[in-house]
Amino acid sequence: MPGMRIRAALAALLLLCTTMVLTSPTASAAPACGVLADGAADQANAAVLHACDQIGLDYSWGGGHVPGQPGPSFGICDPQNGAPNDCRVKGLDCSGLVRFAYFLSVGEDIIDGTSGSQFQTSRAVDRFAPAEGLDPLLPGDLMFFRNSKGNISHVSIYAGDGWMVEAPSSGLKVRMASATRSGYAGAVRLFEAGTSGQPAPGVNRIAYTDGTDLWAKDGPLDAEPILQEGDVKKFQLAGERIGVLTDDGALSVKEGDLDPGSVTVNPDSVTDFQLDGDRIAFTEGETLYVAEGELDAAPVQVATGVKKFQLEGDRIGVLTDDGAVLVKEGEVTADWYTVDADSATSFQLHGRRIAYTEGTSLYVKDDALDADPILQDETVRSYQLSGDRVAVLTTSGALLVKEGDLGPGWETVNTDSVTDFQLDTDRIAFAEGGSLYVKEGDLDAPLVHQADGVTGFQIDGERIAVQRGDALDVKEGDLDAEWYTVNTDSVTAFQIGGDLNQRVR
Repeated sequence: MPGMRIRAALAALLLLCTTMVLTSPTASAAPACGVLADGAADQANAAVLHACDQIGLDYSWGGGHVPGQPGPSFGICDPQNGAPNDCRVKGLDCSGLVRFAYFLSVGEDIIDGTSGSQFQTSRAVDRFAPAEGLDPLLPGDLMFFRNSKGNISHVSIYAGDGWMVEAPSSGLKVRMASATRSGYAGAVRLFEAGTSGQPAPGVNRIAYTDGTDLWAKDGPLDAEPILQEGDVKKFQLAGERIGVLTDDGALSVKEGDLDPGSVTVNPDSVTDFQLDGDRIAFTEGETLYVAEGELDAAPVQVATGVKKFQLEGDRIGVLTDDGAVLVKEGEVTADWYTVDADSATSFQLHGRRIAYTEGTSLYVKDDALDADPILQDETVRSYQLSGDRVAVLTTSGALLVKEGDLGPGWETVNTDSVTDFQLDTDRIAFAEGGSLYVKEGDLDAPLVHQADGVTGFQIDGERIAVQRGDALDVKEGDLDAEWYTVNTDSVTAFQIGGDLNQRVR
């Protein structure tokens, strides 16, 4: 991405590509390189074809990462990572291939960085978990793989029909390879699918409370809202699921359309809850339970003494009463890993990143649970992780955002007057008092004024929602699109889209 630099110790600090030997199918089994399935966006199809143009090019550890110059370059000699001669080999490594293919496709350097930072990219329009397999993937999707230590270490470009284009490892060349391989960590899509593609579940939903009554609509902005539940204390949209916590402590969740059909998860003692994927987490006082799979799956007690909690993919995080941040990964019954023992004041999980504060100091670690945390800023009032971006609102009211790795490189979005903010994909929104501004694209993109008199806002994909007093307005598309009034005068809370856009927990 623009402004990212190669550090002298890049090979020692960040995994550019896999260092393990990658097995390939026999040459006779591989089809001619090209777009092997329908339905992808034009930019994605073009990226596949440009990747195919590199077939036969030498792999080079660190190749393709010259700042501002995508394309083959001499790499890094690093015997410890199986690349003793790569500073004399001109070529591409795995993430360099991805960067170059998409640069040729769209004419912009949109996906620079290591495989680890590409996995976190804020430009993702959709993400796919390993459990989903290859079925939902389209040509141009980026496939990521982990090494034996659990770190993201390899990326390829999916071509379709079970095949991918990759720069494998030192001594080999860019090639077609089977996309079925151990260590698959999931996939990222950079451009909305073509006309045959369907929106992600829940992406077009809008929910709001009118007093304590919850209403939801699905589809176009002018769709009719449908009453969901009364006596609502808290609600959440999560993909095709809707969760509701009522005033009397009952937690119910429905899945699918907006018609009746909720399942009672707990009848009377829930104090807080969160949905993510097929997991449901809730507390009874300070005891945390998590259910996984079907709505009627039995909840499992996972922790006590819980002050805050978060679900994120296959991770569960908690902040305990005594200031410890604990994270587990994989099965609900997995062991806890202590991220911070006794001095944390907040935390957030996002992708493979973990952020937490000790007072006003923000630390972030990337990928493996036991990775070393890196100090980001010491004057933090609030913060958010989003894709490969980190944002902080400082105690002086400045909004700072960085993109890519966790080293230095803040872009000052506003110097001293921000009261609230939010990131989503490549958009940044912030309020100065009651005035809302949004920028889109690169970190130094111009700000566009959206509305005044704003008491609440959310950005999600191509939609922006604002609450002005008790009215809820939503726009869709460009930043200069017209507002559509969802409710004129009685909204008490709202959410758009199918995810929470988590910030500090």
